[in-house]
Amino acid sequence: MREIFASLLGNQYIRDTLAPDLIAGKAAHGYILSGPAGSGKKTAARLIAASSVCENRESDRHPLPCGVCPNCHKILQDISTDVLWISNGDKATISVDQIRQIRQSLYVTPNDSDHKFYILENAHTMTTQAQNALLLSLEEPPPFVTFLLLTEDPASLLETIRSRAPVISMELFSPETVLDWLRKQKMPSSVLSDIDRCAGAAVLSGGALGQAKMLLTEDEEKSEPLRMRKLALLLLEGIFRKRTSELLGMLSGELPSGRDSMCLVFTMLQSALRDLIARKRHAEVAGQFLLGTEDVCRFAGKYSLSRLLALYSCCGTALKRLEANGSLAPCVTGFILQAKRI
Repeated sequence: MREIFASLLGNQYIRDTLAPDLIAGKAAHGYILSGPAGSGKKTAARLIAASSVCENRESDRHPLPCGVCPNCHKILQDISTDVLWISNGDKATISVDQIRQIRQSLYVTPNDSDHKFYILENAHTMTTQAQNALLLSLEEPPPFVTFLLLTEDPASLLETIRSRAPVISMELFSPETVLDWLRKQKMPSSVLSDIDRCAGAAVLSGGALGQAKMLLTEDEEKSEPLRMRKLALLLLEGIFRKRTSELLGMLSGELPSGRDSMCLVFTMLQSALRDLIARKRHAEVAGQFLLGTEDVCRFAGKYSLSRLLALYSCCGTALKRLEANGSLAPCVTGFILQAKRI
């Protein structure tokens, strides 16, 4: 069976939808690739571009894209002059002037093949004026031009833009799948051997492989999501295993002193409790937050469903108080005291 988009994990819908048109040279003149950061939008854009001009795209003996013909090689290595990347860079938006530059070069014929591509990163950052300017090019582009709009929020694009370019959503993966993928990446063994850190990156990635890799490779001390997850699990374990006085001691030690960070801890604690409640109701349910935390789950097993539900409600109350600008120490202290009485 012919291999399609080999470097893109999952995303069978994209393969099934686009491959026949790419092979036949009947692809649309524009696509919107939607998904969170790290979900593979850039990879998919390169593969779509390379497949469109692959010299072996009609041959079943080669994968699509083949990756070896000159057109594929240049596009996949980001050295093709026929692929133009437009981004907001370090600015908040993509400006109308950037789109006007596209229009000025729109009818310039390709150099390496018979097609050229405009790839707009963070397309959701286009100003309204920029989107209106782009619309003129999207409506009747030259036959040798394809637009690929990469966005985290397709709803932020004008309806007239979305009506002229099909929206394709990138597939997101379960924490277990992300964790398996991470373990196959080329990273220092010291990183991959840290099970808690790998599990945390898989859980907090939201199902986006690139996001998981970024979380895993950045400095753990600088990664607030990973640190807050660790603290949420410490607090959860403490509720099950520590005395009240020991838990209260965490206030001056491990727990964050900022309201926003503590709100994040409570939010993650709720996610952990939601996993425990789901497992209590259905033992075979896979946890979405408690990946790699078998010890915590074992101790939580001693709690009845009604106690876990009460803890979840208690956590929600504490979170609401904090979000309403409640004082941090009294809110956390009140939560710990009530949690230990449950």
